[in-house]
Amino acid sequence: MASGANGRKMMMACRGAALLAAMLVLTAGVRAAPPAPAAPATASAPAPEERAARAEAHRKLRLEYAASPAYNPYASETGESRKRASELLEEKKDFAGAIAEAAKGLEHDRFNIQLLMTKAAAHRAAGDIAQADETRQRWMALMDSILESGDGRSFETAFQVISVDEEYAVLGIFRLEMENQRLIEHEGHQYDVLEARSPKSGNTLTIYFNIDLPKQWLDKRLRGADAEAETGSEDEEKMPTPVPPQ
Repeated sequence: MASGANGRKMMMACRGAALLAAMLVLTAGVRAAPPAPAAPATASAPAPEERAARAEAHRKLRLEYAASPAYNPYASETGESRKRASELLEEKKDFAGAIAEAAKGLEHDRFNIQLLMTKAAAHRAAGDIAQADETRQRWMALMDSILESGDGRSFETAFQVISVDEEYAVLGIFRLEMENQRLIEHEGHQYDVLEARSPKSGNTLTIYFNIDLPKQWLDKRLRGADAEAETGSEDEEKMPTPVPPQ
């Protein structure tokens, strides 16, 4: 008989599979495949228990990162690297350049799913299957850790994210395009509520994301900037009036 811990892991794995299935039904034909090429037949998928354990471990890693001094959910360098890496991969077919640019962006946000997707795809295109599979397993564990946080259908069951990039990663994994975004406060929490459409079926979904962590980070920085500006104004007021030379 499975232990209580193993039973919980199995439940998490089944819940994740159910979430994927529900999203597929709602998107009516949208494949739940990532932008990166599919793993080769020789690559073995992790067992449900292992996948659930990885998701939980990566959830903890994401939250630890969000509590660290290195956390910056709005770093411009990350977005710039993500855009350049994608262009190098998809347009210029410069796989080595795409890998290097993605690695550069990951220095600013080591849990950025979109950068990891691009890096995995570039490794695979370059023929480095082992590295591609390793990177793919990492971004899949990160994505699972988001999907296990809720079902995204309401405020109470919103997906918990640590950056806006994670919201776009969720949309991307289900091939959805954002049509509308609303920032809503509900019972003391902050949410991004996205209206997203499937280009293939035309169906529209409403997806809820809890953005407490990035919003708290931003509010703290804004309060710090206001305090600095206020201190600067007080210092100017205290400056003595210049005395003209005699």
